[in-house]
Amino acid sequence: MKIKLLVSISLLTAGGLFAQNATPTPPPAGADTVKTNIASTPEQKAQLSYNKGIEDFTKGDFKAAVTDFDTAIAIKPTFEEAFLNRGNTKLKLKDYNNAIADYTKATELKPSDDKAFYGIGQCQSALGASDKASDAYTKAIAANPKNADAYYYRGEIRFLAKNYPDAKEDFTQAIASKPNYAEAYNDRGSCKMELKDYKGAIDDYQASVKANKLATTLDNLGSAQRKAGQLDAAIDSYSQAVAVKPDFALAYNNRGTAKFDKADYSGAIYDFNKAIEANASYAYAYNNRASAEFKMKDYDKAIADCNKAIQLNPNYGYAYLNRGIAEEMIRKQDDACNDWKKAASLGVAVGKDYSQDCQ
Repeated sequence: MKIKLLVSISLLTAGGLFAQNATPTPPPAGADTVKTNIASTPEQKAQLSYNKGIEDFTKGDFKAAVTDFDTAIAIKPTFEEAFLNRGNTKLKLKDYNNAIADYTKATELKPSDDKAFYGIGQCQSALGASDKASDAYTKAIAANPKNADAYYYRGEIRFLAKNYPDAKEDFTQAIASKPNYAEAYNDRGSCKMELKDYKGAIDDYQASVKANKLATTLDNLGSAQRKAGQLDAAIDSYSQAVAVKPDFALAYNNRGTAKFDKADYSGAIYDFNKAIEANASYAYAYNNRASAEFKMKDYDKAIADCNKAIQLNPNYGYAYLNRGIAEEMIRKQDDACNDWKKAASLGVAVGKDYSQDCQ
């Protein structure tokens, strides 16, 4: 059998990461308005209970806050802000269905309450009801076209649905209302990555870093720069990412791929080592280290790393492909053929090409 020339071992790197922020709770909409502790009327009693609820919410005593808002609503059943903030408190307590009920009552009392519609969206998202969440965010935007967070989270839903053009527009609207919205810049950059607008992605990731220097965004910036062929800039961005987060396995892996692209194989191995130190179960880093070891003609080590990648992920097709290529170099032809066939069965199309001369 003719020995095949290796064009490139398959590397796995990350494209733009989508920022999955912790679900924020809308801040209490009200403020203390009663400047006395004397409550001589039902209206004042309701307001004082409401104020106590705001105070307890701010302190993080959410169960007490619910009780305070309960009292305010019992005294004044049309107290819209009390329904809104009891919903906010129940959202904090992850009591999503009851929070939705409170937010819905708030919108019935005040149809223009964008905060309540936004709160419904947050609860529906937490419940996994993306369509209902998107509808709620749309209603929040209709009530207040400057609600940056409603645009942002609707954009997140659209991004996850791979509707990148509309997601990008939502992130753009979020930025228009909140110019330093780091997460929106990051996620718009990720939309542009998916749309192969690498220059635009670089610009957005840089704007995000300027607003808030996060390791994940620096990693995303590096990946966009790598896609654009700016390898030195990519390496610098990945280096900044690991400076911010020293155990950031993904950034080490991605810096290793950039060094691999520059034919700095020893430097790539150093970074894949660092990725594995940070995450010993990182199958992709083992496979990528095998790629660099192959380039340095250390075939036994390459096979060992592919073995580890397969042990960690038995369905990792590219690790089978790469192990087969290394096995062929040490004349283990039958093993190589078996691995290429396995890679093909796992969806790696080139595996079929490699195995075409196998018996």
